Amino acid sequence: LVDYGHPHEQDIRLAGARVRPAGTDARCSPEDLEQALSLPDTLGLLLVESRLARGEMVDPVTAIALAKKHSCPVILDAAAQDFRLRELVGLGAELTLFSGQKYLSGPTAGLVIGAPDRVAAVRAQEKGIGRSMKASKEAILGTLAALAERSELDLAAWETGKLGESREFADRLNRIPGISTTLVPDPTQGPFSRIHARFDEKAIPSAKEIAGQLRNGDPAIYVFENEIDSGILIFEIMALTDSEQSAIIRRLQELCDVNPG
Repeated sequence: LVDYGHPHEQDIRLAGARVRPAGTDARCSPEDLEQALSLPDTLGLLLVESRLARGEMVDPVTAIALAKKHSCPVILDAAAQDFRLRELVGLGAELTLFSGQKYLSGPTAGLVIGAPDRVAAVRAQEKGIGRSMKASKEAILGTLAALAERSELDLAAWETGKLGESREFADRLNRIPGISTTLVPDPTQGPFSRIHARFDEKAIPSAKEIAGQLRNGDPAIYVFENEIDSGILIFEIMALTDSEQSAIIRRLQELCDVNPG
């Protein structure tokens, strides 16, 4: 149960279902999950494959196997995991969901992949809350075009290029006094790295102050703040242009009172 601007639970309730969490915020063990699956009125299992998820979770392979043991259909919400589309669809969930507009870089739309009868069941929402979320013809065609473009991508060459960009960005950050960087693989197994920028614990302003000033500036710049209490801001630059990356560096130099020259 994650929050990506509003609680995931709200979406489930809007669709007409009731929510039964398995485990706690800190941990969901296989035993916790099996206990929830064994209850007579459990009708489905929703799994979220997301960087927003916190705590210790059951891996999707184990979770899907447990659900099948209890004849419980699985929906795997893999919104931003389109680089892993073939892998995740292959896990055997009845429905696997992806966003069209995230790393796939298409229009705002969604992909629902599964057996025909399961996909057809989704259309029940056309007479309900789903009507207001209807994808346009243009969004559908744009998503198909994005999928076609992805299928032709030389992923190895793309990954090499993005690694070079990340290293260069990290080097530029390292030149700002009080900042040291580390490249860390994407925690959700995307084919790219993130830049962890550690601010010296005596630095003024602090990492927390920097994040707030970045967020409230013009243009607004958002960073991952899940390690901010340790003085670390996390940057993901894979979708940014050279000029956008330079704008971030200049803003950080200003905030850290460094002469850009």
